[in-house]
Amino acid sequence: MNNHQYYLMIQQFTLFSDFFMHAVFSHSRKAVQLLARIVTGKKDLIVVEWGLEVKKGFPFFRNDRYDLFLIDQYGNVYNIEIENTLRALGKRAFHNMCLLGSQGLKPGEEHKALRENWVVFLTKKDFLKQNEPFYSYEWFNRKWKRILHTKAHIRFVNGEYRGDDAIGKLMHDFHCTNPDDMFYDELREAVSYFKKEPEGVNAMCEIMKEFERKSKNEGRREGRAEGRAEGRAQEREAIMRNLREEGMSYEKIARITNQSLSKVKSFFKAQQSA
Repeated sequence: MNNHQYYLMIQQFTLFSDFFMHAVFSHSRKAVQLLARIVTGKKDLIVVEWGLEVKKGFPFFRNDRYDLFLIDQYGNVYNIEIENTLRALGKRAFHNMCLLGSQGLKPGEEHKALRENWVVFLTKKDFLKQNEPFYSYEWFNRKWKRILHTKAHIRFVNGEYRGDDAIGKLMHDFHCTNPDDMFYDELREAVSYFKKEPEGVNAMCEIMKEFERKSKNEGRREGRAEGRAEGRAQEREAIMRNLREEGMSYEKIARITNQSLSKVKSFFKAQQSA
């Protein structure tokens, strides 16, 4: 693909697009702080440290990579995940919380020094289909109706919510392809950099080129084992699936991959019935 094709793809990205979300929140502390304040309800939260694709875990056990990991001014830790599916979210949230809590104390520290741990899944679809802005879970005794004060918070934010409040506006902005339509200045500025500023657009193009190179290398390795023609087909299909996951139409996928519209539609129809 050439730079013009990459540019067309970039203009279709939203903050639910993995490539784009990682670039935006890696680039802008102000955008990360805005996000963390709104999804937790902590208006005075200050981001001291943050990172994208942060790996957490222990040797000989499953490790996970957090979309966004941050620490506030009090040492509280937060894992924020941007999710396009609802697959196994409850189990994943529990596992992420266990990893956070297990690393919350340094050797010799008393348990009373344990900070707050937050796991927030920002889901593109409504997790419980109740049209609430978010759904929170605490350690709770059902009989006595009391919360166990473990300082552990799990929250699922509803990406479909559009109320006239902070979360409703945030979810609106997460679905915007045009930064000029966004409510929040922090997000508008960060997104505009990668969609409108030459330096940001070029950086985003390089990220996508690197992904495409990796896809091609994987296709070549498979192709050597099963034949070059099959390898090229698998490579093209992987790119098509990724483009579709980013919300791109069949017409644009056909144009970018140099295929007929009928072939693209047939491919995705077969995927759905498989």
